Amino acid sequence: MRRWFPLLLVLAACSSSSPEAAKLTLRNTQWDHVNVQVVITKGSECDEHSPDFVGSQNFVLHINQTKTVTAPPETSVCWRHDRYPTNPHPGEWSGWSRAIMFPGSDTTTDL
Repeated sequence: MRRWFPLLLVLAACSSSSPEAAKLTLRNTQWDHVNVQVVITKGSECDEHSPDFVGSQNFVLHINQTKTVTAPPETSVCWRHDRYPTNPHPGEWSGWSRAIMFPGSDTTTDL
């Protein structure tokens, strides 16, 4: 056990998120593929141009695929997807969904 202890310490130190960070996992269970936009914010607006904007991600989720977003403490995660996932048009998004993240929480939701 002693020879593994230093390795465990190194792996723990390399962890990419703080214990206060929260994780939201988005899951696509409906469409072959769908474009998703995520915005992390400290305020109530999901707009990237808000003064409370923290960061954003755009990605594609295929059927039964998940994507985990890590959010810093005291932030919210907003997400939206193609308005018409089976026939997407660039820039045409669904309405925003939003999760208020609590320190250390780990939540999963369907798009």
